[in-house]
Amino acid sequence: MRALLYYLSFLLGALRLVFLVLSLILFVGVGFLLIKLGLINQSHGFFLRTQWCKIAIRILGIKLHVNGNIDLTPGTLYVGNHRSLIDPVIIYSFVKNGYAVSKAEVAKYPIIGLGAQLSGVIFVERSDSGSRKSAKELISKYLKEKLSIVLFPEGTVGVDRLMLPFKKGSFEAAAETNAHVVPFAMELQNPKRDFWIHDHLLIQFLITFSKIKTIIKVCFFDSISSSDAMYLTERSQELIQDQLTLFQKSWSDKDLFPGLRNKV
Repeated sequence: MRALLYYLSFLLGALRLVFLVLSLILFVGVGFLLIKLGLINQSHGFFLRTQWCKIAIRILGIKLHVNGNIDLTPGTLYVGNHRSLIDPVIIYSFVKNGYAVSKAEVAKYPIIGLGAQLSGVIFVERSDSGSRKSAKELISKYLKEKLSIVLFPEGTVGVDRLMLPFKKGSFEAAAETNAHVVPFAMELQNPKRDFWIHDHLLIQFLITFSKIKTIIKVCFFDSISSSDAMYLTERSQELIQDQLTLFQKSWSDKDLFPGLRNKV
């Protein structure tokens, strides 16, 4: 019986991957064709992205528990903690008009890279200070033009109870342009299976999405604004970390991998 359940769960994960890839190919293909023909613009690309993200959430069996109402004022900077590669899918199901900031490697991913370019992404080479400076300048430019930005200031996926320190470049851009900052917190409820601790993307995908549902808690905070970039950085970190600590109270020992359990 245990072997049967294992194979059934593996089949579920595999089917989800197939449907996810097919849906992505469809949306990216249609979007690319329509943009090349001049029939749609960037705002339509945002719309297609949002619709695909909502479909992807259903395909993956993700159950969202959401606190707070997201401020969708144009020209807002959205910042949150980074747990997995599925995080952008969650956030862009809510943020309908926002550019992403992503590591440069994403542009080379099959299908995903093309989709990212079509839906609006600022690519950053993390080891290149010139690239980071250019990214900050673009963020400032977009915020001044009342275009929203979504990013994960940790810069990489975190697998600890505490977040990694936020990089402050985007907060400096928000302070300089008097843009509102909306922090958000997201926490996975089964760390042992949901935290992206495997280097191999396919293996981690199957581990995470071979179960019936994946529960993710999300909290959107009220917007904050200041001409002090350090205040924006520290206040965002404080709000998000406090909420993550509350979310983590629902974790049970059996759901924690050893490295995390020792840090309780």
